[in-house]
Formats: sequence, structure tokens, C-alpha cells
Amino acid sequence: MHLNHFHRQVVVILLSLMCLPASCFGLDNNDTMSPGEMLVAASQNVDREWVTEKTGEFIPLDTLFRDEHGNEVALRSLIDKPTILLPIYFFCPSACSKNLANMAVAMNRMSFEPGTDYRPIALSFSETENSENALRAKQNYLKLVYDGFPADEWKFLTGDSQSIKAVTDALGYRFKKLDNETYIHPSTIIAIGIDGKIIRYVYGTFVPGDIDMAISSAKEGIPALSVKRFLEFCLNYDPDQNKAVFQYVKIAVLLFFTVGIVLVFYFGRRKKSKVNREN
Repeated sequence: MHLNHFHRQVVVILLSLMCLPASCFGLDNNDTMSPGEMLVAASQNVDREWVTEKTGEFIPLDTLFRDEHGNEVALRSLIDKPTILLPIYFFCPSACSKNLANMAVAMNRMSFEPGTDYRPIALSFSETENSENALRAKQNYLKLVYDGFPADEWKFLTGDSQSIKAVTDALGYRFKKLDNETYIHPSTIIAIGIDGKIIRYVYGTFVPGDIDMAISSAKEGIPALSVKRFLEFCLNYDPDQNKAVFQYVKIAVLLFFTVGIVLVFYFGRRKKSKVNREN
């Protein structure tokens, strides 16, 4: 079965709806959570509250940062191929460490090759972090990728507050520093085309197939809807009012794909049987 770009986007969105837990939408009960668990939950919930998707717009490619070796680099020199950019901070005690680990694990399972098909970037939004912090973080997370992974292609960047603001504002990505020097922030990877165009946002635990689709869209230069934006369009999303509707959507999607798979196998077997009879 051959799918055009639009159909591929619909398939990914529908599959994601089947797999997303209620907690991703703030539907579960947080009354019994510890303070640490509530911080993690807050970081997950701001995925939809603190990201204003700006697909089709551009990031400022002339913005300067420093890589993990202390070299000053402009984004333009790094985004010479489809790029997946993860805004984080390296001393994060919870969500960021999971995000970087999930990114590493996803890159182990993706169909595209780093350095050849795309470039991964981890960008610190904390102006107090420096190249030494970035290098230490990179050395830790390189332990999670496969042997032969092109380490030089995974860039860990730090910058001053002006550079950070320029890029995060362009991405529609917001974060908040707390009194204990930690941050509440979204967990999202942003796919960017070689011209700096914002293509797609990927949330959650960074499923390899979702990132593959984002890179594919970035190769084509075609902005794509995220599941978050899709839900906003379809449900005018209010988690308290639309919880039942969301559950019905998931059930309908599950039934749709179950029937679809059955039909594919049924007609596939019939076609194979017909060919065998003719031979």
C-alpha cells in the first residue's frame, strides 16, 4: 500500500492517538503525587500549555552558540541537513535526563542515519550552563547509543540569554525558572528543515516512528501537524469537558485500524490464492 504525504501524516496521528496515555493530557488524578512526581507531571502538562507551534515559520540561523568543545558556531553551519532539536538544560534532575535518554534510544531504532540523513542537537536554555557542562552531558548520553554512532554529529549547545531567547521565541517554546534553580519546561523535539523552517513538533517519550516521520517531512520541507495541534482542532480541547469524547475517539481509531488490518490480510490472502490458482 503506497501512501502520499498527507495520508502518512494521518496514519501517524491516528496511531499516536491509540497509544497516548491519559496522563499526557492531564486526565489522571494527581492528588496522591509526591512533590517530585508533581514536578514531572507539570513538565508533561506544559507540553500543550507552553508550546505555541509555529510550523512554517523560521528560526534565526545566524544565532551564535557554543558547542560542547567551546567552539562558537552559528546555527546555519549546523543545520545543513534536516535537524531534530531538543531544548533542555543539562543539570535537569528529572524530565531532561529522560528526554535525552529517550532521544538516544529513539536514534538507535530510527530508519534514518545521523550525520547522513539528519543532525541531532541538544540545546540548553539555561544561560548559566557552559561547554564543559555540555561535554559532560554528551559523554553520558553517548553511552546509550549504538556502537559506531557518529558522535560528532550530535551537537550539545549552550549560549547566552539573548541567543537562547531568540531561538526559543522563534520556536514558540516557553520555560520557567523556579526558586530552586530548576525549570518547568515542555518535553518536545522540533524538526527543522535545512532552510531553518519549523516543520514539526514531537511530544512525549519520542517514539522513533514519530521522529522518522518528522525527519521525512523536514526532508520534503513540508510543515506537518502534531498530535497536540490535531486534538486542538478536533476537540477544541478541554480535558475536563471532553474526556469521554477523547476516549470515544481512541476506541473509534482502534476499531478503524483493527478492521483495516483484517481487510488488508483478507484481500491479500485472496489475491495470493487467486495467483496460485492461475499458476
